[in-house]
Amino acid sequence: VNKTLYLLFVLIIFFMPKSFDSFSKQYNLFADQAIRISGYDTQTLVDAKLKKLKNLYPALAKNSFCLLDYGCGIGNLYDSVAKFFPKAVYTGVDQSKKSIREAKLRFPDHFDFQELDSSSWKEKKYDLIFSSGVFHHIPHDEHSSLIQYLSSLLNANGKMVIWEHNPINPFTQKIVKECIFDEDAILIQSKKLKQHLENASFSKVRVKYTTFFPKILSGLNIFDPFLSWLPLGGQYLAIGEKSDES
Repeated sequence: VNKTLYLLFVLIIFFMPKSFDSFSKQYNLFADQAIRISGYDTQTLVDAKLKKLKNLYPALAKNSFCLLDYGCGIGNLYDSVAKFFPKAVYTGVDQSKKSIREAKLRFPDHFDFQELDSSSWKEKKYDLIFSSGVFHHIPHDEHSSLIQYLSSLLNANGKMVIWEHNPINPFTQKIVKECIFDEDAILIQSKKLKQHLENASFSKVRVKYTTFFPKILSGLNIFDPFLSWLPLGGQYLAIGEKSDES
């Protein structure tokens, strides 16, 4: 791993907010309260994310692969990952020590939840790095360095998917404003993350918008894949693939 990237990553860890420690015990309760306007609960939305990932990469649903959940929190993604990717080798990492402790308590049979400053997860290579709702908690001037560092942990043809809130969606703005652990959040324009992925030499870089309909209109979710070009969804995915030459 490039030493300069590693040093930058260490600085990112040092300056990341530590506020999630205080929410680890009741994270899902607070999250459910924040998204109540949508009609959904946290785990339903987690399942929707995994379903989206499976639709993006159907081959991964059939094969063994290494998955890094960057910003795993208390392990919500792990709770459902086997339903969609039964052969995934899961590693979850988070800056919040108490969240990692909570994840280990929730899933005592899974031992690969790690703190961000651990060296173990940095010594592995991954086929898919997924990060959901994390980057808006990290200072924007550190995004480029972080993406470059995470890219160094990907195998050839490895995928990176960054799932973020869409700052131009008014319902998203309301949810973030009312969410107790999003007080430090600064939402990111999709074109910025797209640019960072391109600068990190990712190929097949694209943005897909999602989460267009609340639960009361859930029957319209069948149209969600056809609207991925429309920058009005509540959230978006910034996607890139590491080429063989990277």
